[in-house]
Amino acid sequence: MSSTARVQVSRIIHTIHAVTDIYACRLLYQDALGGLVFAENYFPAEDRDCALLYVTNHMVEPMAPRDPANMEKPFARMTAKIGQAFHSFELKIADGAAASQAFLDAGARTASDYGFFFFVRPESTGGVLVEVCETPMPNDPYDRPHWDPKVGQGHAGQVLALDHIACVTADMAAALRFFTELCDGEIVEDARTSLPQPGRRVVIHLGDTDIAFIQPDEATTGPLGAFLQKPQNGIYALVWKVADEARARDHFAGKLKLRLVEDACISAGFAIDPDDFLGARHEFVMA
Repeated sequence: MSSTARVQVSRIIHTIHAVTDIYACRLLYQDALGGLVFAENYFPAEDRDCALLYVTNHMVEPMAPRDPANMEKPFARMTAKIGQAFHSFELKIADGAAASQAFLDAGARTASDYGFFFFVRPESTGGVLVEVCETPMPNDPYDRPHWDPKVGQGHAGQVLALDHIACVTADMAAALRFFTELCDGEIVEDARTSLPQPGRRVVIHLGDTDIAFIQPDEATTGPLGAFLQKPQNGIYALVWKVADEARARDHFAGKLKLRLVEDACISAGFAIDPDDFLGARHEFVMA
């Protein structure tokens, strides 16, 4: 696929967080990170419930199968496979059918193709499950003329904005091919990293968001190796900028009694223990 034929991505719409309890997850995002919920809905085709919320400038979608035992439904199957964890992030494009065909023509594998949205399987993206959609989210404040993500700032969690989405890959070449050759992402950094273990870190700007792909030198050892060895969809963490680290730590650990960790962080900051955040890893760095 030539550079002129790359699929144009206007924004990263959201990151999906697969859970078993929508209500508990929604409250956790509200209480810990100042999440602002703007919609909740049910999608009968996949028998799943979701909430849509913004943490400052980035939308997160907690999603749960209504009947987790119904393995005829794709989301129930996925949740059974990966458990409570980040599920995927979504690309906003202009034409779903055209994008699907372009990816298929380039050899990518897709799934759950409903025409206006579909998924690209992890084996085609370097390990990340990617949702692709042409339609706006219902009632999305982003689409209102006076939307300002700063409306979510000032919460005790101190979050200012998403810094980047962090993904771990065992196949950097495949990730770069999909996100910079099939899509119109641009590499903004390609360097060595030691956090949390030696490897290569490539940051791609896609749409309105930075996505960091980390490939550890040793894919079977260390925290990143452990991540790669378990069932997952490639998204390791959401990394947030905070205004005041001390106040953020006090809010998370002091008021909410969430455990904080620094080991296994891919950033020079700290994280809420994923076991305390329904399987999702949220890291925090100073703005």
